[in-house]
Amino acid sequence: MEYELSELARSNIKDIARYTVRYFGQEQADEYLDGLFYSFDLLTDNPEMGRAVQSEISGNLRRFTYRSHYVVYEIRDKVIRIATIRNTKQKLPEEWR
Repeated sequence: MEYELSELARSNIKDIARYTVRYFGQEQADEYLDGLFYSFDLLTDNPEMGRAVQSEISGNLRRFTYRSHYVVYEIRDKVIRIATIRNTKQKLPEEWR
């Protein structure tokens, strides 16, 4: 399997990078993003690894926790589609918990 990023997920990654550089420095940002992208690769090898969540948008959404972020993704035929990446401090919709 492969993964693809939604436009929202791409924007989330940019925001995470900017925040991490600002408060923790470039080296820490690089390390965090490397781990985040590694988690995407991990999910392509183990797509059911994340916790299933209910959604009106898709009945196949899952949530995987990487450090302080939730990676919300959908399993499609041969692709893991990363829908969004949310900070664990952000309130998730009730059905995603």
